[in-house]
Amino acid sequence: MADYVLATPDGRQEVDLTYEGEPPHGDSYHRLCTRDRKLPGYVWGCAFAASPCSRYLAASWMADLYQRRTIVIDLTECAFVVLPAYLPDFTFAWPVLKGSSAVDPAYTFTGRETWISF
Repeated sequence: MADYVLATPDGRQEVDLTYEGEPPHGDSYHRLCTRDRKLPGYVWGCAFAASPCSRYLAASWMADLYQRRTIVIDLTECAFVVLPAYLPDFTFAWPVLKGSSAVDPAYTFTGRETWISF
């Protein structure tokens, strides 16, 4: 695998993904850095979605090896929130992060989330 750079839809922000490794027969995992700040844990190299306004990035994430959670990163504030349910694939239409299949849950942001700064 390799390192990657993701650009937001408006092209104003970039997210650096530095390759760290991968389990046998699994997705790669990466360190994420934005605006010279490193996100704790790792993002999996499988699913990303940016909000149309380019402020938010959703990703498959793990705090420790090997787990899968879904997080949403506020790229402007350098903060993130871990969602209560894992979404294996998703689309973004702020304030809703929707699972791609009919059986996947959706999460609607209400403004009451606890964001963690990094």
